[in-house]
Amino acid sequence: MSHRWHLRPSDPAQVDWFARETRVPPLVAQILLNRKINDPAKARDYLDVRRTKLHDPELLPGAVDAADRIVRAIEQNRKIVIYGDYDVDGVCGTSILWSCLRLAGANDVEYYIPRRVEEGYGLNSEALTRIASEHAGQVVVTVDCGITSLKEAKLARSLGIELIVTDHHTIGPDLPEADALVHPRLPGGEYPFGELCGAGVAFKLAWQVCKSFGDGKRASPHLREFLLGAFGLVALATVADMVPLEDENRIFVRYGLDTIHADPSLGLSALMRVANCLGKKKLTTGSVGFGLAPRINAAGRLECAMMAVEMLTTSDPARAQSLAEELDTCNRRRQEIEHSIVSEARQMVDALGGLGERGAVVLGHPEWHPGVIGIVAGRLAELYHRPSIVMALRDDLCQGSGRSIPGFDLYDAIRSCSSGLLGFGGHRAAAGLRMKPSDFPSFAERFDHHCRGILTEEQKLRCLEIDAEVRLADLSLKIVEWIEALEPYGIGNPRPVLSTSGVRIMGQPRIVGERKNHVQLRLSQNGTTVKAIAWNMAERLGALPAGTECAVAFLPSINEWNGRREVQLEIRDVQVGTGGEQTHARSA
Repeated sequence: MSHRWHLRPSDPAQVDWFARETRVPPLVAQILLNRKINDPAKARDYLDVRRTKLHDPELLPGAVDAADRIVRAIEQNRKIVIYGDYDVDGVCGTSILWSCLRLAGANDVEYYIPRRVEEGYGLNSEALTRIASEHAGQVVVTVDCGITSLKEAKLARSLGIELIVTDHHTIGPDLPEADALVHPRLPGGEYPFGELCGAGVAFKLAWQVCKSFGDGKRASPHLREFLLGAFGLVALATVADMVPLEDENRIFVRYGLDTIHADPSLGLSALMRVANCLGKKKLTTGSVGFGLAPRINAAGRLECAMMAVEMLTTSDPARAQSLAEELDTCNRRRQEIEHSIVSEARQMVDALGGLGERGAVVLGHPEWHPGVIGIVAGRLAELYHRPSIVMALRDDLCQGSGRSIPGFDLYDAIRSCSSGLLGFGGHRAAAGLRMKPSDFPSFAERFDHHCRGILTEEQKLRCLEIDAEVRLADLSLKIVEWIEALEPYGIGNPRPVLSTSGVRIMGQPRIVGERKNHVQLRLSQNGTTVKAIAWNMAERLGALPAGTECAVAFLPSINEWNGRREVQLEIRDVQVGTGGEQTHARSA
């Protein structure tokens, strides 16, 4: 597969001017300009994130009506059930809303999260029927699901359930007949920012509820303190759900990471302990994305996500620690299953003749675990740089998950091939779908043909955007700390990728990791030596001999170990050789 590096254009005069006006190093100025932040005042706002710039929850379509209904239910002592999704977003949003209502005086509030394998995503009829049978006239509030649950909303109404739907996923052609709908992109609404995650929507609803127990404009002191603490869960969900880190999401993540680091709840503290995130100088989006979030997700993938909600909401330190350790064990098992399925999937692609002219990778197997296929789809999308769908082929029902590549709308592609599907949902980057086993072969062929027809040549090429060329000597600890000040990084604000050439590998690369899939290197350039880590590149870089000259594209980072902090390069791509044909090794 072709790989190409694209060095973003740079105007030295503009960079120097911008650096002086914003009082940042020229390299940081270049990175800001690359993100189209070219106004000094805008740059200062970008660097100086303020909570006061969050939009009032009254602007969120449906939030006022939903909050009023919840407040009435609390006053009438009616039972309220928070019905969340089983991923990090749903777990965090459920935890926020359940804790809020308890603090607001709700005497009878519970949470329910379906089991991924047995019940599938979103509202399901059996669960609603069971909830209704326990107590008449209940209020059910969804978190991170429900906006496409047309049949289930009708059932809820027939069962006498007052249904409030809060969601952020793509809205279909018809809206569910719920008693209240809360969604940032609801038709007819004018909310200033439509890219909140599900927990962000739940937080805004909680905020509006808290205002109702204050003076109508501000929450009472103890509820305000709760909301400030809840920033941490919104941050965790926002990073994990891969929504753009812009506008409100940037505010949530910046303050939320600081909140988790400075004063984590019992549950988050226990989770940080098992993920080795305690004691760090700061908590980053990387710590969340690779340390905390996978452990919460593991519960919903292999067990039941209810245990993750319990961990995040318990007031018992021993119980929090026990649950965190259980989630850690789940995550290790998830990693083993994922590794096995990815290996099998790669063998299947090879047996079918490799990638070739495929427009997509669509694979299925009866023994693949439904809880892990989403991660596998993401790994295949990274490996082959094609939209990827992975299916767990069961006798009665096939469940699938898809992941996209940059610039490709996966949800729209599935919608265009949705004939015969039993259901699907999601957004541009990720989606889920269900079908009968007999329909899988025709769907796979149809989806591949559709993607072949609409993928552009530009989209087919894996392009690595380089923010700037540097020398290793330029990467002081202070400069990298400046770069980290541009956090939070994620969708819409990617971590800066830098490159340098004329680098030599010092000594033999060291293969590390439980599965021996990572590589540690020492790189030298004109007398400066820096440590580097190449994730998942052992088979590509592990055999390179000492003294090999190359160019590297990397993410600058700070490695902390035993209280020591030093610059480390996280390798993204390597070009071996200095002229003629070059070979490429890319992180997968």
